[in-house]
Order: sequence, then structure tokens, then C-alpha cells
Amino acid sequence: MFQSKVVLNGHAGPVYAASLDGHFLYSSSGDKYVTRWDLSKGLQDSSFTVKLEHAAYTLQAGNHFCFIGCTDGTLSGINTETKQLVWEHNFFGNAWFSLLIDPERNWLIAGDSEGNLVVLELQTGKRILHLPLAAGKIRSIVIAGDRCYVSTQLIGILVFSCENWNELASWEPNELGSNVLLVNPAQGEVITGGRDAHLVISNTHYEILKRIPAHYQTVYGLIRTGKQFVTASMDKTIKVWNADFSKVEQRIEFKHGGHNRSVNGLVAIDDQTFASYGDDKKIIIWKKAPVILPSDN
Repeated sequence: MFQSKVVLNGHAGPVYAASLDGHFLYSSSGDKYVTRWDLSKGLQDSSFTVKLEHAAYTLQAGNHFCFIGCTDGTLSGINTETKQLVWEHNFFGNAWFSLLIDPERNWLIAGDSEGNLVVLELQTGKRILHLPLAAGKIRSIVIAGDRCYVSTQLIGILVFSCENWNELASWEPNELGSNVLLVNPAQGEVITGGRDAHLVISNTHYEILKRIPAHYQTVYGLIRTGKQFVTASMDKTIKVWNADFSKVEQRIEFKHGGHNRSVNGLVAIDDQTFASYGDDKKIIIWKKAPVILPSDN
């Protein structure tokens, strides 16, 4: 069972996004600040704070950078060691909804509210590719192997080749679009969740295998931790699932130390730990309690 270990209070507005760079957790909020947290101490790291002109719905930290996508279309790359703004763009004036760092290819991939998909060079911000998908909000981008999965609001999941960006496949697992996407290569599965409050499991041929009524409202979070999966929803709950989604092993509500408003996302920290964040301005660190075996005495 997961237990709340630390509650990070500091934001004065809903927490919209969070990202882990390996040591620090970065978060963005409706208060127009990006904040860094030292998880080893459970405290805010006051040496890194970014004041924005517009709130950021998405950010990604890694490779010594924190990339921030704002609601006015500003996309920034900040060096987390020097705390300096390295590059900044505003291509379309639309809110950014998803960012992905691909360190292998040295890419930052970004998706906005109108379906623009952009690939940039991490260190310079140089634009490598622009695909105007005209597909509504792009809420999730995942790279698995040589394929890039893009979750869109209007036309489902699009699959592209990372080599030439040819479209390889498309399908619509969730009604009204998929917000979260996770590729589980060991099982040959793609798992999605969306506004229809369902989890959908598809195979590698993009055929739907199973539709699971997971929550009462929109699914905003989906991660894997150890052999379990964790989901989060606008319905204020977090659920811990077994390996094949046949059973909810733990349901976390406000009365269990959880959130009392929409849970906007999850961040996997390690096989025993994850973070959740929501409209209640809180970030909660959850850790699996050790199993205590009965004594022989």
C-alpha cells in the first residue's frame, strides 16, 4: 500500500505539471511560477524559481534543462545549472499542452492546443520539424523504439516513424481523445486514458483489446511503478492497479491523505515512489509501505 510521505505546499494556484530530472522535481502552477523541489529533503529549492508572464500547462526537466511551455505560446529552455534562459520561441501563439525530451536524438518534441507538433534541438531550440496536424490539443507524446505516439483531441492516436516522420498508423481508443498514453513493450500493449474516464488497452497492431471503466471523470495521470500501474483523475481519486488492470489494489481519496480537488497528473520517481499534483495546489509524494512479515516467535 502506498502512503503519503511528504506534502509539498508552496504554490498559490492549481499545479498543472511536474517533471523529475533524476534528483529535483520541477512544478508549474496557475500562480505563474515554476518551482524546484529537493525530494531528498522534502523542501523547496529556493535557488531555482522562474516567474512567468503566463501560466504553464506543461514542462519537462532533464539533460540539465527545464523546458517550459506557456499558455500564450512561449516555449523556453532554461539551463538548470546556471539558471540562465538559453533560448525562447513563440511560433504560433497557442497554449502548449505536451513536451517530451528525447535525449537519444537530442530532441525536444512539443504539442500545442491546435495540433501543431514541433521538434526542436535541445540545447539551441533550433526548429527541426513542424507538423500541422490540425487535430486539437496534443496532450501526450511518447517515444518507444523508433516510433513516436502522439495523442490528439480530435483524431485519436497518431503513430510516426522517428526516422522520417512518415505516419505509420492511427486509431481512436478513447472517445473525445486520449490524455495519457503508456507503451508497455513487454506485453505488446499501448495503454491510454481520456475524457471518457476509461482506460483502453490496445495491441501493437492498434486493435482495442479491452476497455476499462477506470474513473468517474477524465483520466489525467497514468504511470507504471514497479509491477503496478497508477492512474489519477478529475474525480479527485488515485487508483493503484495490478499488472493486468484486472483489479484495483488501492484507491486513494482525500480521507486517505489524497487530494480534495482534481488530480492533474502523476510522476514516477522509482519503483516504490511517485508524486501526484492537483487543483488543490498540493504535490504529494507517495511511497510504498514495507511489507512486515509475521514473526516466528
